[in-house]
Amino acid sequence: MITLWLLACTHAPSETDTDPTCPDAGTPRVVLPADDALHAEPVEWWYWTGHLKDAADRWYGFEQTVFVFQIPPYEATSQHLAFTNVDAASFDYDVTYVDSLPTRVVDGFDFAVAGSSASGGDGQDVLHGVAGSASWDLSLASLEPPVLQHGDGYTDYVAGGYTYYYSRERIAVTGSVTVDGEPRTVTGDAWFDHQYGNLLNASAAGWDWFALQLDDGREIMLFLQRGSAEVIGGSITEDGCSREITADELQITATGEWTSGVSGCTYPQGWDVVVAGTHLVITPVLADQELANDMKTYWEGASLVTGDASGRAYVELAGYCD
Repeated sequence: MITLWLLACTHAPSETDTDPTCPDAGTPRVVLPADDALHAEPVEWWYWTGHLKDAADRWYGFEQTVFVFQIPPYEATSQHLAFTNVDAASFDYDVTYVDSLPTRVVDGFDFAVAGSSASGGDGQDVLHGVAGSASWDLSLASLEPPVLQHGDGYTDYVAGGYTYYYSRERIAVTGSVTVDGEPRTVTGDAWFDHQYGNLLNASAAGWDWFALQLDDGREIMLFLQRGSAEVIGGSITEDGCSREITADELQITATGEWTSGVSGCTYPQGWDVVVAGTHLVITPVLADQELANDMKTYWEGASLVTGDASGRAYVELAGYCD
């Protein structure tokens, strides 16, 4: 059975929204920008994914993530970087662990690991990343209020543990990428997730995560927690306000699979999705977008959205190698 949370939104009410016509999601459990900063929680991550294009209309996908672990006596920071060159059909990645914690910054963050960095807060971030032969320098500016996932930004997991969780689902990106020594000016859209809490059981079970940015201005987030009794909940935005969805509004069907020649893990590849009456087809741009590493191998990659609406997506598949 699968535990599934679905959240879909163009933007959800936050503590900064004042529209009295939107339904009240309750007292926020996340307060920004204070909660952009590092917390004293067992597991925490700051997660950027995005789609970039250059002057020649070439498409690039990127992932930049900082994980922090505070599980006494274990303390560590991990950085994951990945770059998909869609037109060249290539994928580069790098995973680094260091046995130390980052310095806490009030109302924000400032990370530097193995030559890459991420700093900012309150929806204004600066990223420098290096993965294989690719590198990037990007400035990010959020275009919408933050989305407090699960309504108020908090949920308990059926399998045990809990998470605080918010997203910035439409972020304007400017900057440059360097591919095989050639600098290229880029623009695009990014998505930012920040989660913190007791995520150990959820991480051990694994999940499928989808971040869809549609050309009509909507964003959709899908999260399937594997290995638990089935529970369905979430929200969808209509007219700028979020509402909960019901189980009969959602169907997700994998349409194929791919087996890694490096790890031997088999992942689903391609999905047919119906959510609130909208039929979407999600297709990875490359089969091999796996980050194989000694700690936690997973698949994370740029994808195309077609069907009743068009757009682009990032998909993460975790727990298929455990």
